[in-house]
Amino acid sequence: MTDAQDRWESRFAEHTVHRRPGEGPTVVLLNGCGLASVAWDAVVEALPGRAIIAVDRPGRCGTVNDGLPDLRQEAGILARIIGDDAPAIVVAHSMAAFQAEALVRLHPRSARGIVLADPAVEVSARSGYLRRAGAAGIARALGSAVRVEPVRRLAAAAVRYGMRHETSHPEVLDDELWRACHDSPEALAASAAEFVSYGGQAADLAALRAEQAAPAAVPAILLDGKPFHSASQEEALASAFSHLEIRRLPGSCHLMMLDAPGEIARAVDDLSQATAS
Repeated sequence: MTDAQDRWESRFAEHTVHRRPGEGPTVVLLNGCGLASVAWDAVVEALPGRAIIAVDRPGRCGTVNDGLPDLRQEAGILARIIGDDAPAIVVAHSMAAFQAEALVRLHPRSARGIVLADPAVEVSARSGYLRRAGAAGIARALGSAVRVEPVRRLAAAAVRYGMRHETSHPEVLDDELWRACHDSPEALAASAAEFVSYGGQAADLAALRAEQAAPAAVPAILLDGKPFHSASQEEALASAFSHLEIRRLPGSCHLMMLDAPGEIARAVDDLSQATAS
């Protein structure tokens, strides 16, 4: 998946799905906020021969984002994308951890295990609904602003600056495909919508956990990059899954797919073997 022309793409509800045939269980790659499937290229290379599904949310690959991401809706879309490839190993980076957990809670046959690559973790999301009240308006305003060329350039530069401080390999971010992740107005508007939806999605996940009153019935591996999660965050994740293994990676920052692709691949292989029927 190092060349966009080599990717087989399909559309599902404005999500762009990249599939590579191979041996199973299929590995599903979910992007963190503001990222695109190109972020996983080194991980895909570290999983030779494996069946891969990488998902780009609306706003990338020529699509247009329309509204805030909804946690339950995203889980349903992911379940249908996985389809006959279930049960899969799901790898979720950052904020995508919310969607991965919602997937296994609402569609338990879709996944057999989850790799949490430096995930977003909220111990308490009680204020999420309050923040969500104005999130849609904020997203619309930001989406309109980045269509003004000077604002677009400034926003793209700010995103690049932030990303460069989240990896030990900032040179990768200068690649043309990486720049395309956040250079266009559509991509920047999508990133803004994902960012402002954070509180609402965290609150929805907390409500889903309370509704089920039980851990998600799949094993999970937490790959923890610097700065490491707090004890309370680790406890929150441990109570959310039937089994959680924590692996700390002191050589990795938040963009773990760049800093430790081999460790992500190893976690995928370990879960594949542990969950083999």
